Amino acid sequence: MDRVRSALFSILAPMGMENAVVADLFAGTGSLGIEALSRGAAHADFVESNTRQCADIRASLQATKFLELATVHETTVEHSLRILSGSYDFILMDPPYTQPFPVSVLEEIAGTGLLAPDAVLVVGHASRVPSPERCGSLERWQDRRYGDSSLAFYHPESPEKTL
Repeated sequence: MDRVRSALFSILAPMGMENAVVADLFAGTGSLGIEALSRGAAHADFVESNTRQCADIRASLQATKFLELATVHETTVEHSLRILSGSYDFILMDPPYTQPFPVSVLEEIAGTGLLAPDAVLVVGHASRVPSPERCGSLERWQDRRYGDSSLAFYHPESPEKTL
């Protein structure tokens, strides 16, 4: 996971993590959102349904002194899409690899207005599971493989492409 996280942030670095607003969905330990904060993100929302994991995220945020820059939402990702607001520059998702690729979640995100116009959405997935080229109005522009793990990168379709 450390190698994949390092690769992810190497890819995202040129896109400007500084002052970005980030959502870490299926947060688990919160490592993706905390890494974004350590690289200068202005705020991170963490979404995790497991109570113990949420406590661990809060403890990590306290230890790293990022607690004031974060909000931990103890809920499902599906429910969070109805309560999150704002415009995210980066949405980072690492859903359980035992579940199918979260197409419906991406489609819902695409229709919510949660993405900034030049936002990037990244989905971690098992390499054996293909990532779709499109999910609603999101287009995949890259899918990188790292052994058994892959990262699929999506961005909102540009309006001129729909004309």
